[in-house]
Amino acid sequence: MIKLFRNIRQKLLAEGKTSRYLKYAIGEIILVVIGILIALQINNWNQNRLNDTKEQFTLSSINKEFKENRVQLDTVLFYHKNAYASTKKLISMFPISIERDNLDSISKYLGESLSAWTFNPSQGSVNSIINSSSLDLIHNDELRDILVSWQDLVIDFQEDETTSKNAVINQIDPFLAQHLDYNFNFTDKRNNLKILESLEFEYLINIKLATLFSILDKGSELKELEHNLNRIIELTKAKK
Repeated sequence: MIKLFRNIRQKLLAEGKTSRYLKYAIGEIILVVIGILIALQINNWNQNRLNDTKEQFTLSSINKEFKENRVQLDTVLFYHKNAYASTKKLISMFPISIERDNLDSISKYLGESLSAWTFNPSQGSVNSIINSSSLDLIHNDELRDILVSWQDLVIDFQEDETTSKNAVINQIDPFLAQHLDYNFNFTDKRNNLKILESLEFEYLINIKLATLFSILDKGSELKELEHNLNRIIELTKAKK
């Protein structure tokens, strides 16, 4: 094609048709520019199509991961709420009388109140896109903002869970281990059941209730955590 254009120009010059040569040269330049623009447009279209494919793959991975995280959070919250309810039932029995109150109920409520669960979501997809250029592929500004802040929100929520767990490990367990068996089998004569009537026992159980309240309080990180988790799932749903 280039050789053909060159031959035409040379022929026009040889025939002394300068004006026609100039017009032809300008036309040739315009055609070349148009060709370049079309090539660039096609390249941009291909790149955009490739980016859209990558974005959909990324969104699909995030959606799957966060649906699993939603299931895990629901499970963890079930046990937190169960521990909170059992702790409140135990506190409602204060002051406990080992002669009057049902020891089986006390044993059950005590065991459930000391459960310690932690939300440990999978964050492979989020970490991958944040630590690479993949975040730029996501067009939705709200989704990008939520994903960037997600890890910090999880850490804040886990701090409340850790506080509750540490209350058991560092304060409640050391006290109970001196007086009660591991499974709270109150038929075992070695148990010192009198501690259930003590102010120290009441104090420690109230501490546990306070830490559980901090986890489940709708004004705490939990509300924002649940909202953002649900929004991530919603915003990454496959387009129909």
